[in-house]
Amino acid sequence: MYVCNIRSAKAVLNIMSANYQDIVKDYFDSEGKVYLNQCISKYSLLHSKCYFINDSDSLKRINERNPYQLVIDTLLLNTYKDINEVLNKINSSLKESGYFIGRYETLELRDRRLKKDNGKFTYYARRFYDFLFKRVLPRLPIARFIFQKLAANNPCLISKCEAIGRLRHCGFDVINYKETDDYLYFVAEKGTSKPKNAPVDKVFIKVAKVGENARDIYCLKLRTMHPYANMLHDFILENCEIDNEGKVIDDFRLTGWGKFLRKTWLDEMPQLFNILKGDLSIVGLRPLSKEFLQLYPEEWRQERNKYKPGFVPPYYVDCPKTFEEIIESEKRYIELKKKHPIKTDVQYFIKAALNFIRGKARTG
Repeated sequence: MYVCNIRSAKAVLNIMSANYQDIVKDYFDSEGKVYLNQCISKYSLLHSKCYFINDSDSLKRINERNPYQLVIDTLLLNTYKDINEVLNKINSSLKESGYFIGRYETLELRDRRLKKDNGKFTYYARRFYDFLFKRVLPRLPIARFIFQKLAANNPCLISKCEAIGRLRHCGFDVINYKETDDYLYFVAEKGTSKPKNAPVDKVFIKVAKVGENARDIYCLKLRTMHPYANMLHDFILENCEIDNEGKVIDDFRLTGWGKFLRKTWLDEMPQLFNILKGDLSIVGLRPLSKEFLQLYPEEWRQERNKYKPGFVPPYYVDCPKTFEEIIESEKRYIELKKKHPIKTDVQYFIKAALNFIRGKARTG
């Protein structure tokens, strides 16, 4: 355990060349060391009371009663048996708006490194091993205890999405991060509150939407995103680009198999239960979240809330490219439905099915 006061930019270099450098030299790669220096300078942490975690004992000795301005964990977070417990402990040891700097080996970075360093057969063999022993077994309730006893030092592989999502779930706001060849380094600030909603990591998920007469409904779906993706809504809006259709460009929350499920509409199939329950009609306006619905003009928002959302929306028929075109598509459907309800729904269902067969429509 090390506690130090970083007094000046010059002192950072001195500490880096002495005990500071000794602490991180066996853990951070060269890019990580440079990133660490840059962040300490950028966030004015040169005078901060700093606590270093470099082994399990130093984590146990962290003082939650005398909070720090900065905590730096040199260990990989995904080597801990209970990542959230560690993050909550670190969060409690920080002052208000204190900073936490750490690193993960993410699933994506490890996969890229394995592909680069191994032949095709070895790569797929190690990838299967990682999937079974570093992703599946550490998460299974029954196998978790045995896994932790027999493979305590075997890190659990988690995605970039889950890595950042766990930080948010434990009360941190990730304000900066950098991916090197080996690790994901991050700077997280202690937030004012923790999210109230639980992280989503089950196969079947309930997605909160606005139903008929603006009542809350929960649409069933197959999970297509990595665990803890629901923790990153604000993070995505602040750090990623959104296309004209309201979809995130290069969304790192989406899994590989999730892309396939969306392309084939299989992720939407559980919503057939919502139809039987009466939350959705077979054809109707697209069910939207409260956040996305707020982007709509007030007048049209009030009008569309009068109708039951549908499993097959006009979006899949007209395939609009811009937000304005989406609204016009919805208005056109409603006008037709007012005149010929059954005929309009049948026509839209057939057209949507044809677009799906042609590959023009996909879920999102």
